[in-house]
Amino acid sequence: MVAWLEPGLLRKVARGAAAALVVLALGSVPVAAQDAPSGLTETAEVAEAPLILAPDDAARMAPSASALVESGGVNSFAAMDAPPPVSESLPSASLPVVVELFTSQGCSSCPPADAMLTMLAGKEDVLPLSFHVDYWDYLGWADSFARPEFTDRQHDYASAVGERSVYTPQMIVDGQDTAVAPGPAQLMGLIDAHRYAPALLSVQREPTAEGELIELMPLSDLGGGVDIALVRYAPKREVRVKAGENRGRVVTYSNVVLSLEHLSRWDGRAPLRLTVRAEHVANAAFPKDTRHALLVQRMRGEDDLPGQILTAIRLD
Repeated sequence: MVAWLEPGLLRKVARGAAAALVVLALGSVPVAAQDAPSGLTETAEVAEAPLILAPDDAARMAPSASALVESGGVNSFAAMDAPPPVSESLPSASLPVVVELFTSQGCSSCPPADAMLTMLAGKEDVLPLSFHVDYWDYLGWADSFARPEFTDRQHDYASAVGERSVYTPQMIVDGQDTAVAPGPAQLMGLIDAHRYAPALLSVQREPTAEGELIELMPLSDLGGGVDIALVRYAPKREVRVKAGENRGRVVTYSNVVLSLEHLSRWDGRAPLRLTVRAEHVANAAFPKDTRHALLVQRMRGEDDLPGQILTAIRLD
């Protein structure tokens, strides 16, 4: 089932969702002035703003994280174990291709695409993410993973390229290329095209005494604002669908997105440094097997519509 809906039927994204998670605390630290032409080199005084992240299983990962802090070109937020000593330079990290699948438990055409996403889940150079939408819930089965903001994200992608409608299943590769119910060969062709495309961003990672240091270095003009978002996802879930078009089926879903939260905006000019610190903030709202990644994505136009995903950074 591939269907088309008018975007006016669904509400648009409420921008600045991360603001609800920010709590002002501690002292003041220097951060980049928003109008500084040189990017993150200018400073101004603001309060440190800890940002609560999702919980982590202590047996699987060291205490996770709190606190996103911008400081003179350095962003800091917690999430890793005590690191080994600092090295002289930061080694380059691989840049995974991000594959977003917009799917629904109530869509009879979606299980093959869900299976392809599971096939990708074991690849180190691909980060597949399953976004469940809610516009098929009226067929008699409410998708247990669907969130209105995921539907809004799909609509924003459509608006960014002038499309008037959305459908499932839809795969979007690195925020750019889209495929309607693709076969494995077509999907792997799109992934390979992005895997071997020239990188616009260098990502370097290094354990330090304070945590893992991540540096983002633009390799060319990124063409405007870049959004840094935290994605939380569950690695695997099985669902027995009891009504609707998939009634009686047991479907396996991989990398099911639980939340996507906008953390920061980067001008993409000066290098940006992130420090992942060892602080633990429990959050019972998410399962213990929750995994985390950062999405670094260019935004389009005055409406801040999603554009090219420059990279994803797995945090666990």
